[in-house]
Amino acid sequence: MEMKDIIEKVNYYSRLSKTRELSNEEKLDREYYRKLYLEQFKNQVRGHLENIEIVDENKIN
Repeated sequence: MEMKDIIEKVNYYSRLSKTRELSNEEKLDREYYRKLYLEQFKNQVRGHLENIEIVDENKIN
């Protein structure tokens, strides 16, 4: 599932919870999408960090 779809679901449940009490199934879905979002976000950040190359101009090879 793409990140934009996950964010859409998280926002949907957030908006819905402001208008009424969520059912148990909806609460489980909301928790699932929140965890999925955090998982993918962490993976994206980890991927970016792993590709960072530190260059020290003062270092002599």
